[in-house]
Amino acid sequence: MQNSTHKREEKERNAQQRESTLNAVFDAVAEPAFIMDREGTILDANQAFARVCHKEVQACINVNAYDFLPPELAAARRIKVDEVFRTGRRMIYEDEQEGHCYRNTLYPIAGLDGRTSQIYIVAQDITDLKRSERDAETTQTLFGALKEAVPGAFYMLDPLTGNIIDANQAAAAFYGWSIDELCRKHIREVDTLPEEELTRFMSQNRLSGKNQFAFQHRRADGSIRDVEVFSSNITIGGRELLYAIVHDVTERRAAERELQKLSVAMQQSHAIVVITDLKGDIEYVNPAFTISSGYSQEEVIGKNPRMLQSGTMPQPVYAELWQTILAGGVWKGEVYNRRKNGEFYWESAVISPVLNEEGVITNFVAIKEDITEKKKLWSELIAAKEHAEESDRLKTAFLANISHEIRTPMNGIVGLSEILKDPDLSKDEQSLYIDLIDQSCQRLLFLINDIIDISRIEAGKTNVKIGRTPVNTTLRDLHAFFKPLAEQKGLRLSCSAGLSDSESVIETDSTKLTQILTNLLQNALKFTKEGHIDFGYACKKNTLEFYVADSGIGISPDIQTKIFERFRQADNSLTRNYEGAGLGLSISQAYIEMLGGRISVKSIEGKGSEFIFTLPYNPAGFVETDVQPDAVRPNHDSLPVMTILIAEDDAVSGILLEKTLQAESITILSAGNGLDAVELVKAHPEIGLVLMDIKMPVMDGFDATRLIKQFRPGLPVIMQSAFTSESERGKAEAAGCCSFITKPVKKELLLELIHAALNRQPDKQ
Repeated sequence: MQNSTHKREEKERNAQQRESTLNAVFDAVAEPAFIMDREGTILDANQAFARVCHKEVQACINVNAYDFLPPELAAARRIKVDEVFRTGRRMIYEDEQEGHCYRNTLYPIAGLDGRTSQIYIVAQDITDLKRSERDAETTQTLFGALKEAVPGAFYMLDPLTGNIIDANQAAAAFYGWSIDELCRKHIREVDTLPEEELTRFMSQNRLSGKNQFAFQHRRADGSIRDVEVFSSNITIGGRELLYAIVHDVTERRAAERELQKLSVAMQQSHAIVVITDLKGDIEYVNPAFTISSGYSQEEVIGKNPRMLQSGTMPQPVYAELWQTILAGGVWKGEVYNRRKNGEFYWESAVISPVLNEEGVITNFVAIKEDITEKKKLWSELIAAKEHAEESDRLKTAFLANISHEIRTPMNGIVGLSEILKDPDLSKDEQSLYIDLIDQSCQRLLFLINDIIDISRIEAGKTNVKIGRTPVNTTLRDLHAFFKPLAEQKGLRLSCSAGLSDSESVIETDSTKLTQILTNLLQNALKFTKEGHIDFGYACKKNTLEFYVADSGIGISPDIQTKIFERFRQADNSLTRNYEGAGLGLSISQAYIEMLGGRISVKSIEGKGSEFIFTLPYNPAGFVETDVQPDAVRPNHDSLPVMTILIAEDDAVSGILLEKTLQAESITILSAGNGLDAVELVKAHPEIGLVLMDIKMPVMDGFDATRLIKQFRPGLPVIMQSAFTSESERGKAEAAGCCSFITKPVKKELLLELIHAALNRQPDKQ
């Protein structure tokens, strides 16, 4: 440590001594000499120059040198001076003044940037040879003084041989060799360039105007240093030489390389980087800033980042930010900003101060990230989590409700069936209990149908069958069906059609329209204790707007947007007063959207509700409608004399079918599986019709039907099953069945299907 300080002090003393020596030498030059800048202003002059000018030295300084010359001579000298500044090369020329001959030597003096910033001019009067020799000595002495005074290592070399012929003490200190040792070395022992390249460089340097170069030089200890070399030609004693001033820039180059790495990293980083001054004005932004904010670098340099503020952040946030970073701390947080196009966005920011070597804050650096999408995704995840939790609660409530809805009618069926075994029951009691069992069965059947429908919707297996649909007829049928139920509760049921019968025939799915209206009317009946229920439709341009309005209990505003969700009911509690699984509205909404419409609800709690849905008005053309309520329907209760085969593995279902078809004219044969059914058809040619179940042991109904059709192609086969999907119906038709009926089997529908089958082509043996 002491040795380093001692060397530094010694260097400073040497520099001061050199400067004093230079000034002394400068003043000692007998010939007029001065230093001027590019504009011709004299920066320093010697006594000889002052004497020639008949002035004091101080009176010559800061005076334009051209003012001391005649106009013609001044113009000629200006040309010479300009050339020296342009080329950076020394120039010697002669002129005459007042009968004396002068040799003017113009020396370019390079500044720290390597460019010629001043010219040292010596005007040598060569009239007298002795005086000329004296001037030469002075010049040589001055050069030696200047050599030692230059800032940095200095050496001269012969460009033809590459040998170093002179050096200063700074060069000896830098390279680690003495001046004598340096003067015995070839430049290739110092420079790391290959010899051929070095030779070519010296040759080119003699001819080119370039005088600043970057090299790597080798020192005596073998270390390699990055250097900047300021070099130019010089002629001494008629000999052309190269001189070089060398500056060690190793640390600067290392710092520049690190800065370059950091610069590339910041330029390529996805993180937003902003550097400001102490006032917060922007000095640097990277490309990520432009991508995020929309502002270019040119638009924000010198501006304050407050230009990005959205105006919605609390001011205490910014106050805390400045308080933290001005105290030398690091601030971390989130800010809500505005892009150039007006969009708002969230940023996560880390802002810290930059300190200099003295620990004083000089800048602030902000590293930011656009987290708009992350926050959006996080919000969506939270919403999805809440929705999943809500769905889980709804499903739990739904399962509990389903359990209740299944067990309640089953309890009635099982309990009342036990009571019916009592032989002492009267006929009225038996009839009442049978009606109650039927009601429980219907309730259970509705529940199963709803579950099947919602399952099909969830699986995307629901098909839409578009056909001619008389809307007015559908409304009249529903009115006739629900009117007795409404009257039982003391409610007024009204129906209104918006078109004539012929105009009301549209192309849509008749079954789904009926189910939609049925679900809405059932809900209205369920939740209305007194008053009225109105339903109907109106035609508005290309849309039919249906409505079902009641004066029931209504729906609270907070639940109105949720009642169409699966498993959702206005009241999911265990203490609710109304039965149902909460699937009807969800099914209705799905069907309406399949048919191209929308559904909504208007309701006032305690005063009633109105459900409104739309369907496209697609007229199907004129069609006659049967609106004769008193018309006599065909009697299908009686069947012709025939033999019917019932293929059914379930004993109860078989007995039910036998009881349904029991008549003196009917002979019943039974088969417990598909293979037995095929054998019975073969053994009994009198069989005129087969009721075939799908699911049976040994052989299912499809395979059995196909085998029967091979030898009895004209024998009517009606498929009956608890399966209700369209695919099962398609398989039955492909197997050769003429009809399909789902369980539980209704007598009226079964007899209609049998009559229809028998009225087709006769059995072909």
